[in-house]
Amino acid sequence: MENIFLKFKSQLLQHISEESLIKLEKLWTSNDRYYHNIKHLERIISFIQFQISFKELSLVEKHTLLLAAFFHDAIYDPKRKDNEDQSIKFFKESYIGKDGIMVEKVSDLIEVTKHRKRPIKRLERLIWNADNAGFKDGFEQLKKTDSLIQKEYKHLSKIAYKDGRIKFLESNIGLFDSKVDRDLLKLIEYYKNKF
Repeated sequence: MENIFLKFKSQLLQHISEESLIKLEKLWTSNDRYYHNIKHLERIISFIQFQISFKELSLVEKHTLLLAAFFHDAIYDPKRKDNEDQSIKFFKESYIGKDGIMVEKVSDLIEVTKHRKRPIKRLERLIWNADNAGFKDGFEQLKKTDSLIQKEYKHLSKIAYKDGRIKFLESNIGLFDSKVDRDLLKLIEYYKNKF
């Protein structure tokens, strides 16, 4: 598969510095990322590009989504609770364009990825759905994803991780469809009884 940073280099360099692009790639390819890594980024961009509504977007809207996708988990430290805020800060420091509205919109799109609530606005809905698409992959894939996320949270005790993960999974019930809810409940039961 083509390197996603090379694939979108010309579009990204219209908005951010070369130095920031290099740093961005290092962050996404860091060895301590097991789930929130370049595969996650590739999946988000692919999801967005294959949505029917994507074709209807203006070039500025497409670039706004692209920047939000590349920066939404740029800063990812499981020990912190302000990753999205730090990612927004990094984006703002990296931005070399003159479009203040774009900065605001990209920041809003990154912000929306931290909330467990379905957005209504079109671009926010696209990025949120892309970031959360994995919930629709079925129980076995959810379990595999969770095992990768657990590696990112290795600083937590097994009990602390289990309690936090159950709380997070419960916060997603009702956000998708009944099949996803069944898979989430099954995963919650797995954590409660077998983990």
